[in-house]
Amino acid sequence: MTKFLLDENVPPAVVGFLQKKGFDAKGVYGLRIHGASDDEIMQLARQDERVFITFDKHFSNILLYPLGSHCGIIRIRIHPPLLSDILRILDQFLQKFDLTTIRGTLVVLEREGFRVRRIP
Repeated sequence: MTKFLLDENVPPAVVGFLQKKGFDAKGVYGLRIHGASDDEIMQLARQDERVFITFDKHFSNILLYPLGSHCGIIRIRIHPPLLSDILRILDQFLQKFDLTTIRGTLVVLEREGFRVRRIP
């Protein structure tokens, strides 16, 4: 089963949404590590083998976080970031994407759907 770590900028309701879907999902706030550096948070995601979900653009920079060097990053790129839109697109993604293939990929969730970058 895929596990998720959600950045401090992702609404806590998304953690609850994923948990209701049966996933092991934890938020940075729930782990009481908010304020930790990006490197510390990514290290925790790698250590616990969790896909990292964030709004932060720099996590989609493959020079900083190369494809294959993590368990997967999902960047939410929905503006304005309405919870209903986030949950709708995340639900679509979970229904259409084979999570067994997410390791090392970058997924960008957008209002219209999602894009995936993999190691060539």
